Amino acid sequence: MRRYSVLLFLTLPLVGRTQVLTHDKQQDLLGKGHLSVGISAGQGYRGNYSTTNYFVPRIQYFLASGWSVAFEGRYLKSNSYYPFTYLGAGLSTRYYFFRGSRLAIFAQLGAVYGQSKYDKFDPADYIASINGIRNNNWQTNAGLGAHYRLGKRWSVEATFDRSWLQSSYLTPDYNRWQASVGINYRLK
Repeated sequence: MRRYSVLLFLTLPLVGRTQVLTHDKQQDLLGKGHLSVGISAGQGYRGNYSTTNYFVPRIQYFLASGWSVAFEGRYLKSNSYYPFTYLGAGLSTRYYFFRGSRLAIFAQLGAVYGQSKYDKFDPADYIASINGIRNNNWQTNAGLGAHYRLGKRWSVEATFDRSWLQSSYLTPDYNRWQASVGINYRLK
């Protein structure tokens, strides 16, 4: 039993060392206390066709190494026959569960509160048809993404997530899958 204990104590530091990142360059971007800004652009899909285009500017702060919270804005515009737009702001969080020397994989959750505008022609209500139907609502999303470090402060990312936008009889159903690409810059 003593031999196994000695063997365990000799190999334990080696096992612990394998859990540490070999290159600290990724920590330059994903380390605790860092602040970065970024913007993403993407499209939402329903089935095989694109239904929306959207833009997301963000300010991201790392609470712990690999875990961040971000304040983000969201602008969404539909590609359908009846124009639909959404403008809002909210919070999201990310956890980078795989961090290599250049590549990191993350999971994200977010919620945005804003106003949607649906331009639907309604002959019974001509004024609403001209001004559009406005509705305040929440948009939530959850998904996965990949982050690639380009340099000391720059990185690019790609995300794929599911978005839910509260719908009612006044607004159409814009729950969809969406994909985006973005670029980030670390401020501090």
